[in-house]
Amino acid sequence: MSLRKTAMAVAGLLLASAAGARGQSATGAAGCRAYIALAPVDASVIRLLATPAVPPPTLIFAAQSARELTEWDLPSKVTEWKERPSNTQLALKWEELNRSWYGAKPGDTRKSVPPADYQPYQLLQISARDWKDLEKWMEKETAKHGAGLCYDEQRATYLFVAGAVRNPVAATSGAQTRTLQYAHNAGQAQPEGIGPGGHSATSTGHSAIGDEFDASSGTSDPAVYACVYLFRTAGTAQGTSAGRQAVPELYYCHAASGLRSSLETMLKYVAKQGLP
Repeated sequence: MSLRKTAMAVAGLLLASAAGARGQSATGAAGCRAYIALAPVDASVIRLLATPAVPPPTLIFAAQSARELTEWDLPSKVTEWKERPSNTQLALKWEELNRSWYGAKPGDTRKSVPPADYQPYQLLQISARDWKDLEKWMEKETAKHGAGLCYDEQRATYLFVAGAVRNPVAATSGAQTRTLQYAHNAGQAQPEGIGPGGHSATSTGHSAIGDEFDASSGTSDPAVYACVYLFRTAGTAQGTSAGRQAVPELYYCHAASGLRSSLETMLKYVAKQGLP
């Protein structure tokens, strides 16, 4: 081969190498277009949600009438946070719903009704061992379904914030319904404070699982939701230690489910639709 041909071949190899390096820098060393990580739901996330009104104990099926409002806090499909009404707007809707439970028509401010019994959503605990297993699972699932997403806690620019949330409306109504049905079938008097004539409009609403949630298998309790909130990390900083933006980009919850199922749904969604 002549000296000129050799020089041209070397130049061609250098150009190809440079082009490959540019492509690699755009997608990352392993074809990563974006980096994600897992983080737990905390009290600050719960404070982003509205505070539901618990129905009076005489309305044992009232949770159905509250479904439209709870859907804004516990959406059954992946939803953009910007579509959600403000907490001020939701508070007005909860107050209007509370009045309707006592027979007040929309816009009727003359009818006197008891004040609403507001109870916040409750965050359930997940054991350290369960969370560690969930992180390992999430890393594997990201590689399987990620389509250009890579799991990296140090370089993450998006956080999948996951946790179990108890809905006080469903918890209270469900507990009262089961208790009243049992008492009726057994021919017993209704428990004090529950049902018609009951003087207490509140209930613990706790299911048999207590305050700890099994992250993998979840629960059969319809009042407990496995929720995932997709946050950007704060500012230009990356990684789980960087913190996150004030509100999520996307959110999704699934009742009576495990966190793995909800995380997989969110992961498949962003793999198909792209990160916001």
